[in-house]
Amino acid sequence: MLGPKDLEGYVRARGIKGEFVRLKPGEAKTSAAAARAMGCQLGQIAKSILLMGARSRVLVVTSGDRRVNIRKVGELVGEKLRLAKPDEVLEETGFPVGGLPPFGHKQRIRVIVDPSVRRFKYVYTSGGSEDTLMKIDVEELVRACSAEVLEVSE
Repeated sequence: MLGPKDLEGYVRARGIKGEFVRLKPGEAKTSAAAARAMGCQLGQIAKSILLMGARSRVLVVTSGDRRVNIRKVGELVGEKLRLAKPDEVLEETGFPVGGLPPFGHKQRIRVIVDPSVRRFKYVYTSGGSEDTLMKIDVEELVRACSAEVLEVSE
């Protein structure tokens, strides 16, 4: 299983500009709790959601105050998708649910960033565990993920 130290190594090796923030256990269990802990808006917590289909794996990054429209993402990739189960998230990415960052996975996964995150200069993503966040400039996030920016939230 991968964790914050693995993600920090990935970030350093690729020159990604991000700041890791360690929280007390349980402080970032939900987007709302993370926003309270960081003193920021709910939308500044960038959620990473893994969707799976028969052929596709898609990681969607959206603002904490939005919901991913799974049907819309499926239409974009050309197949029916579903939310990955916790064991599948771990198997596909190396990271556990609640600690899933937008990059640094054990294998390459297509990433879609919802433009809702562009309302902010920076956001907080998961930093590899439930208790670690990473503050990152939104454009740096898009670049680091090699992401497509597509409207997929509601």
